[in-house]
Amino acid sequence: MNKVESAVKRIAEMESILDEALRKMDNAEEAPQELLEYQTEIKKLDEYYSDQDWKDDFALDEDGLLPKDLKRGVLSEDGIYDALERNKEVMERIRGTRMVKHVILWTLKDELSAEEKMTIKQGIKEGLEGLMGKVPGIVDIKVNINGLESSNADLMLDSTFESVDALKGYSVHPEHVAVADSKVRPYTKIRSCLDFEV
Repeated sequence: MNKVESAVKRIAEMESILDEALRKMDNAEEAPQELLEYQTEIKKLDEYYSDQDWKDDFALDEDGLLPKDLKRGVLSEDGIYDALERNKEVMERIRGTRMVKHVILWTLKDELSAEEKMTIKQGIKEGLEGLMGKVPGIVDIKVNINGLESSNADLMLDSTFESVDALKGYSVHPEHVAVADSKVRPYTKIRSCLDFEV
Protein backbone atom coordinates (compact mmCIF):
# COMPACT_ATOMS: atom_id res chain seq x y z
CA MET A 1 0.00 0.00 0.00
CA ASN A 2 1.57 3.32 -1.04
CA LYS A 3 1.42 6.51 1.04
CA VAL A 4 -1.61 7.92 -0.81
CA GLU A 5 -3.57 4.69 -0.34
CA SER A 6 -2.59 4.62 3.34
CA ALA A 7 -3.67 8.24 3.72
CA VAL A 8 -7.02 7.61 2.02
CA LYS A 9 -7.71 4.64 4.31
CA ARG A 10 -6.69 6.61 7.42
CA ILE A 11 -8.71 9.69 6.46
CA ALA A 12 -11.80 7.57 5.73
CA GLU A 13 -11.50 5.93 9.16
CA MET A 14 -11.10 9.29 10.92
CA GLU A 15 -14.03 10.77 8.96
CA SER A 16 -16.19 7.89 10.14
CA ILE A 17 -15.18 8.51 13.76
CA LEU A 18 -15.75 12.27 13.40
CA ASP A 19 -19.22 11.78 11.88
CA GLU A 20 -20.25 9.34 14.60
CA ALA A 21 -18.80 11.56 17.34
CA LEU A 22 -20.74 14.58 16.07
CA ARG A 23 -23.93 12.49 15.88
CA LYS A 24 -23.46 11.31 19.46
CA MET A 25 -22.75 14.88 20.62
CA ASP A 26 -25.99 16.05 18.95
CA ASN A 27 -27.88 13.32 20.83
CA ALA A 28 -25.99 13.69 24.12
CA GLU A 29 -28.97 15.10 26.00
CA GLU A 30 -31.13 12.05 25.18
CA ALA A 31 -28.38 9.40 25.12
CA PRO A 32 -25.36 10.57 27.18
CA GLN A 33 -24.08 7.04 27.76
CA GLU A 34 -23.48 6.59 24.02
CA LEU A 35 -21.07 9.53 23.99
CA LEU A 36 -19.39 8.37 27.19
CA GLU A 37 -18.79 4.94 25.67
CA TYR A 38 -17.45 6.50 22.43
CA GLN A 39 -14.63 8.43 24.12
CA THR A 40 -12.02 5.77 23.21
CA GLU A 41 -12.79 6.32 19.52
CA ILE A 42 -12.74 10.11 19.94
CA LYS A 43 -9.30 9.72 21.55
CA LYS A 44 -8.11 8.14 18.25
CA LEU A 45 -9.30 11.28 16.48
CA ASP A 46 -7.43 13.48 18.97
CA GLU A 47 -4.26 11.41 18.57
CA TYR A 48 -4.51 11.60 14.78
CA TYR A 49 -4.90 15.39 14.91
CA SER A 50 -1.74 15.77 17.01
CA ASP A 51 0.27 13.16 15.08
CA GLN A 52 2.64 13.38 12.11
CA ASP A 53 0.11 11.35 10.08
CA TRP A 54 -2.28 14.31 10.09
CA LYS A 55 0.47 16.65 8.86
CA ASP A 56 1.45 14.19 6.14
CA ASP A 57 -2.17 13.70 5.04
CA PHE A 58 -2.70 17.46 5.02
CA ALA A 59 0.42 17.91 2.85
CA LEU A 60 -0.81 15.25 0.39
CA ASP A 61 -4.11 17.11 0.15
CA GLU A 62 -2.37 20.45 -0.37
CA ASP A 63 -0.32 18.87 -3.17
CA GLY A 64 -3.53 17.63 -4.84
CA LEU A 65 -2.56 13.96 -4.51
CA LEU A 66 -5.73 12.76 -2.76
CA PRO A 67 -8.85 11.71 -4.70
CA LYS A 68 -11.16 14.66 -5.41
CA ASP A 69 -14.22 12.79 -4.09
CA LEU A 70 -12.60 11.90 -0.74
CA LYS A 71 -14.44 13.38 2.23
CA ARG A 72 -11.79 15.31 4.15
CA GLY A 73 -13.40 17.21 7.01
CA VAL A 74 -10.74 15.88 9.36
CA LEU A 75 -8.12 17.79 7.38
CA SER A 76 -9.78 21.08 8.30
CA GLU A 77 -7.82 22.36 11.29
CA ASP A 78 -10.76 24.35 12.66
CA GLY A 79 -13.25 21.56 12.01
CA ILE A 80 -11.45 18.84 13.95
CA TYR A 81 -10.30 21.23 16.70
CA ASP A 82 -13.85 22.55 17.16
CA ALA A 83 -15.24 19.00 17.33
CA LEU A 84 -12.71 17.97 19.99
CA GLU A 85 -13.40 21.12 22.04
CA ARG A 86 -17.15 20.57 21.71
CA ASN A 87 -16.68 17.01 22.96
CA LYS A 88 -14.93 18.32 26.08
CA GLU A 89 -17.73 20.80 26.76
CA VAL A 90 -20.49 18.23 26.24
CA MET A 91 -18.67 15.70 28.43
CA GLU A 92 -18.37 18.31 31.18
CA ARG A 93 -22.13 18.98 31.00
CA ILE A 94 -22.91 15.26 31.07
CA ARG A 95 -20.78 14.70 34.12
CA GLY A 96 -22.00 17.85 35.84
CA THR A 97 -18.53 18.48 37.20
CA ARG A 98 -15.29 20.01 36.05
CA MET A 99 -12.64 17.79 34.58
CA VAL A 100 -9.14 17.71 36.05
CA LYS A 101 -5.77 17.91 34.31
CA HIS A 102 -3.00 15.82 35.89
CA VAL A 103 0.42 16.80 34.53
CA ILE A 104 3.70 15.27 35.69
CA LEU A 105 7.28 15.98 34.67
CA TRP A 106 9.89 13.35 35.48
CA THR A 107 13.67 13.43 35.40
CA LEU A 108 15.33 10.04 35.10
CA LYS A 109 18.23 8.92 37.25
CA ASP A 110 21.68 10.19 36.23
CA GLU A 111 23.33 6.78 36.15
CA LEU A 112 21.17 5.59 33.25
CA SER A 113 22.72 5.57 29.77
CA ALA A 114 21.05 7.33 26.85
CA GLU A 115 19.95 3.96 25.47
CA GLU A 116 18.54 2.88 28.83
CA LYS A 117 16.68 6.17 29.17
CA MET A 118 15.05 5.76 25.76
CA THR A 119 13.93 2.21 26.59
CA ILE A 120 12.59 3.32 29.98
CA LYS A 121 10.75 6.31 28.50
CA GLN A 122 9.12 4.07 25.90
CA GLY A 123 8.09 1.64 28.63
CA ILE A 124 6.56 4.42 30.73
CA LYS A 125 4.69 5.75 27.69
CA GLU A 126 3.27 2.34 26.78
CA GLY A 127 2.42 1.52 30.38
CA LEU A 128 0.60 4.74 31.24
CA GLU A 129 -1.14 5.23 27.89
CA GLY A 130 -2.24 1.59 28.13
CA LEU A 131 -4.34 2.49 31.19
CA MET A 132 -6.95 4.14 28.96
CA GLY A 133 -10.05 1.95 29.14
CA LYS A 134 -8.67 0.01 32.12
CA VAL A 135 -8.92 2.69 34.82
CA PRO A 136 -12.31 4.40 35.19
CA GLY A 137 -12.47 8.16 34.83
CA ILE A 138 -9.59 8.71 32.38
CA VAL A 139 -10.70 11.06 29.60
CA ASP A 140 -7.30 11.34 27.93
CA ILE A 141 -3.76 10.21 28.74
CA LYS A 142 -0.58 10.93 26.78
CA VAL A 143 3.12 10.70 27.59
CA ASN A 144 5.56 12.90 25.69
CA ILE A 145 9.04 11.38 25.54
CA ASN A 146 10.57 13.56 22.80
CA GLY A 147 11.49 16.81 24.51
CA LEU A 148 13.79 19.32 22.88
CA GLU A 149 17.38 19.77 24.08
CA SER A 150 16.32 22.91 25.95
CA SER A 151 14.21 20.76 28.30
CA ASN A 152 15.30 20.06 31.87
CA ALA A 153 12.94 17.09 32.32
CA ASP A 154 13.00 13.78 30.45
CA LEU A 155 9.30 13.10 29.92
CA MET A 156 5.82 14.41 30.65
CA LEU A 157 2.48 12.85 31.49
CA ASP A 158 -0.44 14.95 30.23
CA SER A 159 -3.72 13.42 31.39
CA THR A 160 -7.32 14.46 31.89
CA PHE A 161 -9.78 12.94 34.34
CA GLU A 162 -13.54 13.19 34.67
CA SER A 163 -13.29 14.72 38.15
CA VAL A 164 -11.16 15.13 41.26
CA ASP A 165 -12.65 11.87 42.55
CA ALA A 166 -11.65 10.09 39.32
CA LEU A 167 -8.06 11.29 39.78
CA LYS A 168 -8.07 10.05 43.37
CA GLY A 169 -9.35 6.67 42.18
CA TYR A 170 -6.64 6.51 39.49
CA SER A 171 -3.87 7.16 42.02
CA VAL A 172 -4.74 3.98 43.96
CA HIS A 173 -6.08 1.81 41.13
CA PRO A 174 -4.13 -1.50 40.98
CA GLU A 175 -3.45 -1.19 37.21
CA HIS A 176 -1.93 2.28 37.71
CA VAL A 177 0.00 1.29 40.82
CA ALA A 178 1.50 -1.69 38.94
CA VAL A 179 2.76 0.56 36.13
CA ALA A 180 4.08 3.18 38.56
CA ASP A 181 5.89 0.59 40.70
CA SER A 182 7.44 -1.34 37.80
CA LYS A 183 8.06 1.23 35.06
CA VAL A 184 8.26 4.68 36.70
CA ARG A 185 9.41 4.86 40.32
CA PRO A 186 12.54 2.65 40.01
CA TYR A 187 14.02 4.93 37.32
CA THR A 188 13.03 8.49 38.24
CA LYS A 189 14.84 10.90 40.54
CA ILE A 190 12.60 14.00 40.29
CA ARG A 191 8.80 14.16 39.97
CA SER A 192 6.91 17.44 39.63
CA CYS A 193 3.11 17.39 39.49
CA LEU A 194 0.44 19.98 38.70
CA ASP A 195 -3.27 19.17 39.00
CA PHE A 196 -5.90 21.71 38.02
CA GLU A 197 -9.54 21.93 36.99
CA VAL A 198 -10.43 22.64 33.35
